[in-house]
Amino acid sequence: MQYKTLKELLSCKAGDAAPYPTTMVRVCVIKVGHTATFNSSNGEKGQMLNFSVADATEAMTATLSDETKFSQIREGRSLTLRNFLVKGTRLVLSKQTKIMAGQMVTVPKELSLKGIGLITPQSPKKSLKEILDAPVKSISTVQGEVVKDEAIKTVQVNQTETKVRTITIQDSDAEIELTLWRELANQPITIGDYVEVSHCVVAEWQRRKTLNSTRNTKTQPQERKVTGQVEAISFGDATCEVCLQENGIFRDYVVDIDMI
Repeated sequence: MQYKTLKELLSCKAGDAAPYPTTMVRVCVIKVGHTATFNSSNGEKGQMLNFSVADATEAMTATLSDETKFSQIREGRSLTLRNFLVKGTRLVLSKQTKIMAGQMVTVPKELSLKGIGLITPQSPKKSLKEILDAPVKSISTVQGEVVKDEAIKTVQVNQTETKVRTITIQDSDAEIELTLWRELANQPITIGDYVEVSHCVVAEWQRRKTLNSTRNTKTQPQERKVTGQVEAISFGDATCEVCLQENGIFRDYVVDIDMI
């Protein structure tokens, strides 16, 4: 039984990317990601855990399809692996894979950061105008006011019914459609809310840039300072609706009465 480093595994040719029954690797679990649901070739549903690992030479993504071993994958834990596959730049672990606690693996800081980025990529803040010029598949965080909110609908994704909801957000320079997928479709977002949405991926539909949520997307309400002339106001029990004129444009805002 021989040990190989992750860098050595990545240097193997495509034809060598076969089962490694006589090879072991020592790795440290860097970041545990999402658990995906899939349908096998015989129609049975299964789950796959996504995570990243690293050693002193490289960082890689990994997947594990044996649910009975999920509890062994913990961030910061050093493991010895054998009977695995290498597909491209990914370690593939299955029921045949042996996962055992191993001696401590020291990982350089830069590879630890790389491992985190493989699961949770960076998401720089950009204005909506910058998004309109951004390349497709780039990841960004955006802020804007919700000006349109479509009803939740269900679509088929990999033979699974999936909820989607499209909202339109607007800032001072542009507006863009943002589609919220799966559980994010149920977020308590309404027209008039000013929100920050992280880890959005840029797409293009009918020559128009759009945004889609990802597994790492989070939504956060944001405070916003607005100025203008109050044209009308309507009071409720706890809130009031204010019509404000900003540079010749009329906008409605709902605020707490205590703020008036």
